Amino acid sequence: MQKLITELLRKLAPALKSVSRADALLMDYFDDQIALIWTTADVHRAANENKTVLTEAQARELLRQLHQQHNKQHGLKWEDVVEAIQQCGLGRDIQRRELKRFIHQDVLTVDAPKRRERP
Repeated sequence: MQKLITELLRKLAPALKSVSRADALLMDYFDDQIALIWTTADVHRAANENKTVLTEAQARELLRQLHQQHNKQHGLKWEDVVEAIQQCGLGRDIQRRELKRFIHQDVLTVDAPKRRERP
């Protein structure tokens, strides 16, 4: 939880009067609860594991859909992310060199956004 609080404080620091006071309030707030965070990096990892490459926008959209549609009793599982990627039809096939880099060096492949055509 400390990592989440540290990241929140870093992002909010310009708007805070007292970072140390905010830290204390957040520590108190999370004292009796937890927050599980899914990121677009998780979506890209699941996609790469399944030989697919998504853009950042596609990963964000999938993450939003997963959040809206997940079963609150069972939570969100890795299999849910993989299934959503397989069913959405988004992305492209991962290239052999990208897959090799992912497997051997743990480097995620994220597709570049499509360029707009000029009229």
